[in-house]
Amino acid sequence: MTLKPTPATCVISNSLILDEILPHLEQHDLAQLCLVQKQTWQLVVSRLWEKPLLHTIDQFERFASSIGAALPFELRNHQCYGDLICELDFSMVARRWDKLGYDLLAPVFKHCSRVKDVDLSLCRILLGVQFEHLFTDNPRLCASLTSVDISETLFPASNIVSVLNILPGITTLVLNETETDDSVLEVVSKSLSSLEWLEIDRCELITDVGIKAVADGCPKLAYLSIRECWGILNTDLVEKINARGGWEDLTGSQVYEDSDYSDSDEYEDYDSDFFDF
Repeated sequence: MTLKPTPATCVISNSLILDEILPHLEQHDLAQLCLVQKQTWQLVVSRLWEKPLLHTIDQFERFASSIGAALPFELRNHQCYGDLICELDFSMVARRWDKLGYDLLAPVFKHCSRVKDVDLSLCRILLGVQFEHLFTDNPRLCASLTSVDISETLFPASNIVSVLNILPGITTLVLNETETDDSVLEVVSKSLSSLEWLEIDRCELITDVGIKAVADGCPKLAYLSIRECWGILNTDLVEKINARGGWEDLTGSQVYEDSDYSDSDEYEDYDSDFFDF
């Protein structure tokens, strides 16, 4: 007896229909589709793994332990799950500042040689030398990267310099609230000629010397944010750079004044409503 195909089996067996549906599915649904048959696995698995959504340390530990596993079916020239990943964004991992250390990150960086984007912001437990090893030990990853964010980390400038020296393809670099100084920007100017986007907000060690180096060495730079960089006195070069991309006032110097507003007004009602002394 021949079974009549159901709408579900028709969809699963039709790659054109699946391609239209997949962008609208949640991660859980994609994971379920991977378990149906070989064809759906081959269509879905790349989308499921290319930008992992990680929120807890437990979830990250499972992710790190499975990332080096061999793929069960042939999929182009990919060998393991890490080969499918395009972005390593850890910015939503809870407690990463004191839980996401080198032992968890090392296997991930080892097996993700095709990644374009890495976000290590607020990974404050990671030591400078460990941060450096994540990159120096993985040259294929370094060659693939185009975007790096290490905001609010504690890495010394010397370790940041060592890493930037081996990231030739970077177009986006975010260094907000780090130990970045003029020596780091000197390396940026010499090693990152393709840089288009740079954020160095609240980097108090930077001076006009570093800004001039970047302006001279990064001809494609069209976004430069220097909010609360009090060592920068002349913002003309910054404004010139941002004019290329149509950006305005990324120096943090603009002051908004309102004659009817005072600092105390903001808290007056709050105090009276919520505190009873």
